[in-house]
Amino acid sequence: MATEKSGGFLKFLIYATGPALITASVVVGPGSIVTASKAGGHFGYSLVWLLFCSSLFMMAYTYMGSRIGCCADRSILTLTAEKYGRWVSILAGISSFLVVAFFQSGNNLGVATAMTGLTGVDEFYWPIVFTGISLAMLFLSTNLYKLLEILMKVLIGLMVLSFLANLFYTGIRPVDFLKGFIPSFPEGSGDVARGMFPTTFSVVAALYAAHLAQGKKWRREDAGTAGKDAAVGIFMLFFISLIILSTAAGAFYGKEGIELGSAAQLSGALEGLFGSSARYIFCFGLAAAAFSSFLVNAMAGGGLLVDGLGMDKSFDRLPVKIGTTAALLIGMLIAMLALKTEFNPVTTILIAQAATLLAVPVCAVLLLLLANDRSVMGEMKNGPVVNGIAGIGF
Repeated sequence: MATEKSGGFLKFLIYATGPALITASVVVGPGSIVTASKAGGHFGYSLVWLLFCSSLFMMAYTYMGSRIGCCADRSILTLTAEKYGRWVSILAGISSFLVVAFFQSGNNLGVATAMTGLTGVDEFYWPIVFTGISLAMLFLSTNLYKLLEILMKVLIGLMVLSFLANLFYTGIRPVDFLKGFIPSFPEGSGDVARGMFPTTFSVVAALYAAHLAQGKKWRREDAGTAGKDAAVGIFMLFFISLIILSTAAGAFYGKEGIELGSAAQLSGALEGLFGSSARYIFCFGLAAAAFSSFLVNAMAGGGLLVDGLGMDKSFDRLPVKIGTTAALLIGMLIAMLALKTEFNPVTTILIAQAATLLAVPVCAVLLLLLANDRSVMGEMKNGPVVNGIAGIGF
């Protein structure tokens, strides 16, 4: 079922894109916003090149995931079980679920910060509200993939408009911006630089792109469209992060005493410099970013878990909904504990980081192996350019 339509880029964006934009929405969240802001606020434009590289790696892996979804007649972890053993698919599914579930608390805290900034209502209630909205969408929708695609396109559009409006306050320094594409590591930038990769380059999300391509009902003949979709979707991820980094560079770089360790500190710093309107605009974009990754992130964990265990991974079937619900509730409960008690989420972060150390190499190897397997991909197997970029990213 070829999906690419004539009529130029706008029609392509509306009709033929989808899976990679949803993948990008998983990655653009509170963590990536804070990390990009710290990079710009503390080091100016110096780490733009690193953002570009991590986005390029993400594009290569999303390209592979989407095209595997197009070319395979079975789910990606069903293929994994058949080719490499059920234990490998279980390992990939469980580790991916743990990464998603324990990092889901960050999406809850991000949406709580944003909505409190917009409404003044206490942060504690927002994880409950947005988890409830997500569960309603999950169980009431009759075509969950289509709903996700439309919603994510709208939310990404809102993010772009909001963060561009913030950039209007700060402006951009063109010469310094262009110099940022020259690789360098300013003194003291190690922690921020290391943080940019996991908040921009998510191999788990790239693996889930195979599910999304099949959710859109793409087939082998749509593999070319899937490649273009990967380029457009991950470019939007890069563009949004670049706007945020540039805003922080213009607003905060070179200024003393400004804390950018959380979304709340970031919105407060913007308000201190540019007034309440800048804070409201930022919180609006933050809310869109947090909610865009809220449900899709949980669905990625739930979908990969049930796929790894050999159950039906279809979007509208009960196993995926149960797995997604588990991820949503774990994230909500951790966030509520962090907001109302002295609970320190360090333990859950350590669990998520340990799962990441396992999930990332497993998922990356699976994508590389399957994308280069002629029995799966036929003539659509990886070429040397994609393999080269993916190999460096690995």
